[in-house]
Amino acid sequence: MIVDAGAVAVLTRKDKVVERRARVAVTPFAQVYEANAAAVYRYCLAQLGDAALAEDAAAEAFGKAFAAWPGFAGEDPEGVRRWLFRIARNAAVDVQRRRRRGVLLVGRLGRGNGHASPLDVETVAALRDELRAAVAAVGALAPRDRELVSLRVAAGLSFAEVAAVLGTSEGAARTATHRALLRVRAALGVEVER
Repeated sequence: MIVDAGAVAVLTRKDKVVERRARVAVTPFAQVYEANAAAVYRYCLAQLGDAALAEDAAAEAFGKAFAAWPGFAGEDPEGVRRWLFRIARNAAVDVQRRRRRGVLLVGRLGRGNGHASPLDVETVAALRDELRAAVAAVGALAPRDRELVSLRVAAGLSFAEVAAVLGTSEGAARTATHRALLRVRAALGVEVER
């Protein structure tokens, strides 16, 4: 029997794709959601600066990810996370576009939830002021810098993951994120140690 080397290579590649899909399909989407829901929400909140809009963007991202889950063919488990944050990034951009078109929602940041005790009202007020200042400082960044800070700090992604989501090198992501964080610190009046 004569075996064509090209045909074997094609079969091997197809087998690897099937194997990758089978490996990813073993992970139920519920586990992906549980492992990433908080980070996706924090990323969306950092991007949008509004809790209600962040909830909408995160829900939209997970809805799209769930719909696309059966066809996902990631090469490694960390690929799932990068794939999910690309979807979250697009969802946040979509929400920003809708907001720019005139649909402005009131954030929940300044509202109390009625659970604070009278003894810690000053602490809660101080924390809210700090949070408002941090959100404003991040919101004042250029869109690219805001995205870098959101992915790295709010979503908790590694520099490699940030690079994969943004389609850049890990070194470029690291440097650009460092510079963006310096801008945030400067806006907040935090001294930077050298």
